[in-house]
Amino acid sequence: MLHHHLKLLLVLLCIVLATPGYSSQSNSIKHIRTETLTPVSLQLIWKHQFQFAGYYMAKQKGFYRRAGIDLSIHEFEKNEDPAATVLKGERDFALGRSTILAQRINGAKIVALLATFQNSPLMLLTTEKSGISLPADLQGKRIMMTPDAEKQVELLAMLRQSGISESDFERQDHSFNINDLIEGKTDAMASYISNEPFQLKEKGIGYTMIRPEKFGFSMYSDLLFTSESLLQEKPELVEAFRQATIEGWLYAFSHIEETADLIIAQYNSQNRSKAALIFEGEQLAALAFDKEGRFGSIEQEKLRVISQLYLLFNLIPSDYKIEGFIYHPKDQARLSLNEREKQFLATKPTLKVCGDPLWEPYSQLKFNRYEGVIPDYLQLISQRTGLQFETVTSQVWSQSIAAMKAAKCDLIAGAMQTPNRAKFMQFSRPYLSMPAVLAVRSETPADMPLDEMFRRSVAIIEESAFIEIIRGRIPDAKIVPVASVMDGLKRVQSGEVFALLNAPDGISSAISQLHLPGIKVIDQVRDSWDISVAVNRTYQDTPLLDIINKAINSITPEESATIRNRWIRITFEHETDYALIWQILTIIGALLMFLMYRYRLIHIHNQQLREMARHDPLTGLYNRRMLTESLTDSSDLAKRYKRPFSIIFFDLDDFKTINDQFGHNEGDRVLKEISDILHSNCRLSDHYGRWGGEEFLIVLPESNLKEALASAEKLRKAIQEHDFKLSPTAHITGSFGVAQYEPGESINNIVARSDKALYRAKSSGKNRVCKDICNKKSTPAELRQNN
Repeated sequence: MLHHHLKLLLVLLCIVLATPGYSSQSNSIKHIRTETLTPVSLQLIWKHQFQFAGYYMAKQKGFYRRAGIDLSIHEFEKNEDPAATVLKGERDFALGRSTILAQRINGAKIVALLATFQNSPLMLLTTEKSGISLPADLQGKRIMMTPDAEKQVELLAMLRQSGISESDFERQDHSFNINDLIEGKTDAMASYISNEPFQLKEKGIGYTMIRPEKFGFSMYSDLLFTSESLLQEKPELVEAFRQATIEGWLYAFSHIEETADLIIAQYNSQNRSKAALIFEGEQLAALAFDKEGRFGSIEQEKLRVISQLYLLFNLIPSDYKIEGFIYHPKDQARLSLNEREKQFLATKPTLKVCGDPLWEPYSQLKFNRYEGVIPDYLQLISQRTGLQFETVTSQVWSQSIAAMKAAKCDLIAGAMQTPNRAKFMQFSRPYLSMPAVLAVRSETPADMPLDEMFRRSVAIIEESAFIEIIRGRIPDAKIVPVASVMDGLKRVQSGEVFALLNAPDGISSAISQLHLPGIKVIDQVRDSWDISVAVNRTYQDTPLLDIINKAINSITPEESATIRNRWIRITFEHETDYALIWQILTIIGALLMFLMYRYRLIHIHNQQLREMARHDPLTGLYNRRMLTESLTDSSDLAKRYKRPFSIIFFDLDDFKTINDQFGHNEGDRVLKEISDILHSNCRLSDHYGRWGGEEFLIVLPESNLKEALASAEKLRKAIQEHDFKLSPTAHITGSFGVAQYEPGESINNIVARSDKALYRAKSSGKNRVCKDICNKKSTPAELRQNN
């Protein structure tokens, strides 16, 4: 039988290999299309460099040719306005900084197709020798900016926030010569984090990057756009160009060294070194993906915030509108929505979504967001329809079901349909199906009747659809509800229950995490988990369910395979008595891997990039971005449930002297050891990371001021008593500022209060803990005690 399946696989592979679309790349480019390609032009916003690598690779790898496009790429020429070149018809597509939003508001009929970078690489660069490290230090100083950079309000807003208006510094024309900064001909230079810092590093010159993002001004950059007229006349061409471009960027970020070689060979008008190009690629990759790991996304809310900055500087009228600026692929048209459905979507409803927080890899709750196979399907539905979703968190699956019954949730992203559930939920058509199997101890006979197993006791997740299904089949079944797959497996191993019923990948994932020996999977249930989107009955008189069904129908097998490959990794740590089933799955899996290998590699790399975007590269701790998200989530929870949380802000005393006396390598080692101290002394529920430099921040959920002060004191002593092995006379200490969240305040405010408390700790002699004197929970006596 196995020999027969292997022969079948060989036949299928031969068929696939004979298909032009899956031949080698050189052949695929040669044979994809023989008809005339459409000439398309792209205007860059600067000279050739890695900043535009996605377009080079999409052209080199044939992605544009496959889309029927013959692309010409044009470097920036002096004083060119990218929007004007597009509107005049001189170029079909162009790249622009965030200034194109202001141009759109002021009447330019342009549409943004994607944002290459979620955060702008633009910043102000200074030398360490200058002593300028903060925006406030630029009072009366000279700053080199291009006219276009000046219009990017993140730089001006950052300066104004520090009390520096445009009349308080001298703006110099940009020479683009790093030696002018080195030789003191200017005090600060508008630069990209991906370019000029490398030049200073090569020369051995210390530098400081003053980044607007660090001060709360996050802007899109390198927005790909076109004219409204081209979009109306040739929508298929615009979408084809956009998709090929995305494919090119994903390839470039997955193959940075190969991309650098191509730029050197064909596009190196600036004579960049390979090392410089690789540095640029690595820096830009960290800016290119949003918090969900998506490339190219543009959010309406972020545009609204950016627009308010333009309004602050009188660059747009007070009655501005930004509607129509973001391009939406013709997914909705693809769904063939009727007028009633279109009208429902036009109301832009935000739907509250519940899920299973403990069903890895299908669904798990991390940082108050659901991740996994099921949330990825919901993300596709959102992209197809424009529906917006808001996460409702829960501790266990049964809480999500209870919330749905109480109409506190509008949707459950993944649920099985049963008669009882149908009383308070509607169900979409299933979009995912996996077998229901049993996890048992290794000595269990594979042919034991299902009835006998259920007479002994079987664990099933509480409120699972299979409780209702099994009770209908085996009325006297002994079912033990459990909170999670891990809980059920532990009970199987201990003998408390005979078996656990769940999906194979969920069991496999939990076994791997728990390192449970002596467990195997058997298939006696002969049923499957058929997963649908559940919609609350309160929406039964709306077209919501019909819209979701149309979106599900539009999901392709390739998209489903991509989602599965992203989250599910088959392991063989447990036994199975169904060799034939695994043989078939292996054959199917091998074929899918062959057809989808390129997409899988891209998504694996995307996960790595997401991790790069979340963690500080030196210490491995959360970076400022993730800490800001944690602060936002904690603030939302505090507002909703009126629960306390506090933060600790601390830095290392006189850390500059450590770097000066022992060198930066030893300083880096100290920071790494600080991360170990945090791991050892913070609670599992705490979120902590590196805020920047030698500054660290800790978010303490469910902690009031008194508890946070105790935690800070514990950390202070741990740092003071730790042997950093520098020298007998070198002692590392920290100063701590603590603040408790006050109802209604912004996260910027609580961080500012903790920062003030930290400053008081510094000015009071260092190596101590101070709390915010403005905190309403502090009595005068407490303030005297902690001052």
